[in-house]
Amino acid sequence: MAPQALEIFVVSAAHFPIAIEDNVAILKLNRATCLDVAGKHALTEALDILKGREDLRALVIAGEHPQAFLVNVAELADMSAQSARNFSASGHALAAALEALPFPAVAVVEGPALGGGCEVVLACDIAFAGRGASFGQIEALGGVMPAFGGSWRLARRVGYARALEMMFTAAVIDAETAKAYGLVLETAERGGALDAAKAFARRLSPTRAASVAAIKAAAIFGWNRSPADINRFEEDRFATLFGPEQSQRMHAFLARQQEPAKP
Repeated sequence: MAPQALEIFVVSAAHFPIAIEDNVAILKLNRATCLDVAGKHALTEALDILKGREDLRALVIAGEHPQAFLVNVAELADMSAQSARNFSASGHALAAALEALPFPAVAVVEGPALGGGCEVVLACDIAFAGRGASFGQIEALGGVMPAFGGSWRLARRVGYARALEMMFTAAVIDAETAKAYGLVLETAERGGALDAAKAFARRLSPTRAASVAAIKAAAIFGWNRSPADINRFEEDRFATLFGPEQSQRMHAFLARQQEPAKP
């Protein structure tokens, strides 16, 4: 029997298609900078809809566009401190919505997942990466810091010292290094990460959905510090970094993006 599929389009400024296949929701990030302001709200809205579906065993968030797992730096370049606080809070809301799902959230990355994109990957329970994927918390280059929970989730995923090294130096790592660090579970050939994620989701079928939900909730609850407390601290510190130097750095970045490629 052919698998059932249902297309759902989120009613929002940013429309991300969701296909339900064999009790797995596959959400496609189908444009560049999907983690811009509109994209974050659309994703959070989609997660709220999916959370109530008792038939689902997993959510796969797949970067269909190569630049999907990125924020829009142009939105931040001249942002006020209060707007920065709101920007951070909306990122925390998205990450919290991923963690609140009663089934695993699986990230599929085929291109760069940098800054806020890496933070969303970290908020997912498991990640798969194609050979062309890259990861990094590069916020310090723009004069800011991780703002969607990356300052603590990265340490929990890869270890304290490794996380600080990556954040202090704004390092960008490839897929194989990300696997070695524990940031992603497995790598695949280019274009193959989605199939790997689907294969993982199929392995859930013999297990009890309520058991998986309870295991996920306990694993998240078991950390020794309240994520909500850390998020408030992160929002405060993130907002203080917005001003002349941050704006200059981000405008310089945007200017470099407009320069013609060297032959």
